[in-house]
Amino acid sequence: PEVVYDGVEMWAQPKESSTEEYEDPNAYEMMEEEDEVVYDSFGLYDEGGNFVAESMEYDESEEYYESFEGGGGGGRYATFGWRIPGGECTWPGPTMRMSRGKTYGLFVRGSGNEDTVTNIHTHGLHIPGHGNADDVTRTVSGSDVIIYEYHIPTYHMGGTHWYHAHWHHHSEQFVGGGAFGMLIVEDGSNVGTGVDAGVEAFLKNEKIFIASNHEDIYGPFIVNGVEGDLESYDFNSDEWYRLRILTVNLDPNTSSRTISFGDECQAYAIAHDGIFRFEVPARTAQNDFSIGDASRLDVAIRCAFDSTISINDETVATIKAGQPSTKSVVPSPFKSSIEGQSWSSTRPDYLADLRDAITYYTYELKLDETNINQQTYSLEKPLCLGHSDVQYGSIYEWELRLSYHPLHLHIYPMQVVSENNECGENHEYGEFYDTITISNEGRGRSRCKVRIAFVDVGGKTLMQCHLFKHGDQGAMAFFHVVGGPTQPNEPRVHECASGLCDEPVSIPLCSSDESLNT
Repeated sequence: PEVVYDGVEMWAQPKESSTEEYEDPNAYEMMEEEDEVVYDSFGLYDEGGNFVAESMEYDESEEYYESFEGGGGGGRYATFGWRIPGGECTWPGPTMRMSRGKTYGLFVRGSGNEDTVTNIHTHGLHIPGHGNADDVTRTVSGSDVIIYEYHIPTYHMGGTHWYHAHWHHHSEQFVGGGAFGMLIVEDGSNVGTGVDAGVEAFLKNEKIFIASNHEDIYGPFIVNGVEGDLESYDFNSDEWYRLRILTVNLDPNTSSRTISFGDECQAYAIAHDGIFRFEVPARTAQNDFSIGDASRLDVAIRCAFDSTISINDETVATIKAGQPSTKSVVPSPFKSSIEGQSWSSTRPDYLADLRDAITYYTYELKLDETNINQQTYSLEKPLCLGHSDVQYGSIYEWELRLSYHPLHLHIYPMQVVSENNECGENHEYGEFYDTITISNEGRGRSRCKVRIAFVDVGGKTLMQCHLFKHGDQGAMAFFHVVGGPTQPNEPRVHECASGLCDEPVSIPLCSSDESLNT
């Protein structure tokens, strides 16, 4: 692969030739040290898994190495969390950055405690959910180290995503303790038609906004881990910025919230759930944005004067507008820097417009606190959509009956095709999302309809209620996309103390057991 992390050092392009196999590290040129990710269940551990300290203050260094940078930054301690060797366990965890067209090996070490079992899920990536990739049945504990192999294809859209612990029955506990962070796929080239130097400068002129509550205080949100004070952003006056927004909610009784910017600011939506809008930016500026659980929102924002950012009318961050920009290339979200002039995003096959497509099957989904379509989470029984597995290359239309439960579909984004606001104010007709949350205003209306193209990736995948408590209670289900490409199981274990680590888990196909087709 072009870039491989081997758990101790980062190795780049092979000296002689590129290969899909993992060769001897001596065949690679060493680029930088200390890139291993360590899962930390209680505090800080040394490389031998020995307990060092219950908690540590956050190190404000901005960047550790190429694909990770410091997260949060305000001093919130992580009772559960992720860290990098030589770094500290922060809440939220370090921001992960990936580039299109590269393959990554993420080496994850356990906490040193055999009783703490966990894993990691990359929320929003269009990559396999089986093999040695983003499979939530994988596990690591003690001082063992497992390998996640992520291939980010060249056609993958750049965007704002996140990662979090996803071990069943413990997701709420781990994420509530800090085991999450932002994951960014860099935009790269060929972002869209009409993208000029001003737009390119704007897309790189970013600020990060991670709003989260935690396991013992459901209500208040804090931003970027800043606790006891408000996060503060420094803007140049009247300069356009790309604000990457992630909300992480642990309250099982709410699933939607409003993010508001002061009247001193002007903001336009440019992407939802890490997916650019078809036309960027949105036609109309807004000060209030409705966003559901586990969702992301990218906005273009500029402020003439000092302002605030609020969640549900509670101020969570401030914006300090300084002097006007003196940059040689003025960042602008608009084509030719003319307000109102949009540009068209490049659409890979998995994000192509499906509104006029012929659908293979229409299926109804109903989420409850403990089940999906009256079936609770099981490793022995998949969810059979229309009494069968999903056919690779097909387009499905789903009618969603969600109440307030947010439906998250791993791997495959969903396009909203309900025209009359049946999907609520969190979602816009024709746009793509990986999580659908019907806000209070949308409940009781007609069922929300979405379409999904099951392309590029095959194998097992997962759908769930993304209220963590409900997922832990059983509101999750595996299903299979059959006939598509498969992901290898190896390499998957780097260090194993017990001799039996991270064994692959097979979920039966609907077609393999007639009893599952009823």
